[in-house]
Amino acid sequence: MTLQTMSFIFGAILLAVAILGGGFEVKEIKVSKVTMAGRASAGIVGLFFIGLGLFWPEGKPSQVVGPDGKPPSPPPVVRMSEREHDKDRLGGDYRGFDIRTDHIEDCENACKSDEKCAAWTYVKPGVQKPQARCYLKNVIPAASDNVCCVSGTKIR
Repeated sequence: MTLQTMSFIFGAILLAVAILGGGFEVKEIKVSKVTMAGRASAGIVGLFFIGLGLFWPEGKPSQVVGPDGKPPSPPPVVRMSEREHDKDRLGGDYRGFDIRTDHIEDCENACKSDEKCAAWTYVKPGVQKPQARCYLKNVIPAASDNVCCVSGTKIR
């Protein structure tokens, strides 16, 4: 049931109280007799809620527009290269951090979501530290053969 429908029904019940003065029962709702001031208040509030139910906007999100008055273009789709197993890309590191063992995708996704990142290298556990490491790079260094690592690049 939508908010508009609930508002309309509530307003209709209040309007019924205003018109009939109470003293009625609808299913499990029992309305006692009300004074004239109560009836007037119920009528005003009831009309208000009926109006909300009829004229409430559908809840569509307002459209965002840029400074030129047009909707902004969607963000570019970021694509990644195939994973380069047993390849190391030395240099260009701007960020290095520990990563869960056997979760190469965490390193790849960190690069994918970082606008500054151009390439990444996952270093297997036990090579530099007991845990695996991830290095994000702001350039695309040349790949060299090394069983220590898995690397990849961002395709722009």
